[in-house]
This record gives sequence, C-alpha cells and structure tokens, in this order.
Amino acid sequence: MALYHLRLIERLWGSRKFASFLFTLYPLASLIPPLLLALAVRPLSFSLVNALPAGPTTLVFALLAQYQAAIPTVYKWRLVTGSGTNAGGNVGRNAPGQGQADSAGIQSVLTFSDKTTTYLLALQLALSQLPGSALAALVGYGLGVAYRNGVLPERLVEWRLPGWMIGGSGMVGRREGEGFEGLRRRLEGEGRASGIEAAQGGEVRAR
Repeated sequence: MALYHLRLIERLWGSRKFASFLFTLYPLASLIPPLLLALAVRPLSFSLVNALPAGPTTLVFALLAQYQAAIPTVYKWRLVTGSGTNAGGNVGRNAPGQGQADSAGIQSVLTFSDKTTTYLLALQLALSQLPGSALAALVGYGLGVAYRNGVLPERLVEWRLPGWMIGGSGMVGRREGEGFEGLRRRLEGEGRASGIEAAQGGEVRAR
C-alpha cells in the first residue's frame, strides 16, 4: 500500500528518472544497513539487535523523503476532541468572552491532510519488526534526503539509465509523439472550423 501511494513520484519524475533513482540507491540501501548493524548497532546492544527485516524497507523510505518534499498537500482537515464546556459546566454563567475561552481551552484539535494515510502506512512499516525495521527506515530516509539535497556525488545523482531500457526512445516515445501530433491536428481543425463559422456569421450580418 505504501508503494501504491508513492507512485506519484514516478508520475512527477517520469519513468526514466524514477528507475534511475531506484537503481542508484539500491546498492547503498543493500549495504549500509547490514554494515551499520554489524559494526555499530550489534556491539552497542550486546548482540540484542541482530536482525534486519526482509523487503525494500530502505527504498520505500528513500521514496518517502521525495514524497514529503515534492508532493504538495492538496487539502487538510481537523479532528476536534474533548468537551465543549468548561470544568464547572457553567459556561452560561460567565461572560461571553470568558466562556468561549474556557471552552476552547478544553478542546484539542488534530490536523490531518491527504498525505496522512501515506505517513501512517510508512510508520506501520517502520514499527513492524523493531528494532531492525526502524534502522532500515532511518537509513532509507537519510539516503532519500541526501539524494535530494545533493549530499551524494553529483555524477551519481545526475546519472540516468539509457532510454532504450525503459522504452523512452522506442514504441512509447513514438506513441507519445503520435498522441501530440493528433492533438495538434485536432486543435488546428477546431480553429479552422471556428474561423469559417465566424466568417459566415460576418457575411450574414453584412447581407
């Protein structure tokens, strides 16, 4: 489900950049968590932390860093909890301003957005197999931030897979070109039709 929500990154970047991102970070995401576990976390925890979860947890959180920075929030909504009256239940006895202040002080407001579901799914993934899943999540998020902020080498960030590997210069490119060409022809046809109708209307008015 988290990967399904993160598909927006591919739509924003395009298939080539998205595939290049995964291909670039895959070696780092595969090597850094085990090295950290073996060299730092395991000795410091006296071998209590000795396992990492299977699956692309690191890559998911690397994508989550891009999702947080690049995808804007569409809408927000609030959940108000608590009682609408003050502790003594005598809002009506107080002055209007004081009663409203007491009532607002008891209520608590939680603000959510359309991105909250994605963050909750990622949090569930990070907490699924503690503490190894949390370690993989932190490493993945750190790699994503480093990729976006230019901390990684520039050549590594700007490298792209060849277009033929993802169909960028093959059938997909030709189909996109045909689609744009068809759209251009349709717009030209509509423009000509509008011009003819305008000319006919002018002739009728002149008569």
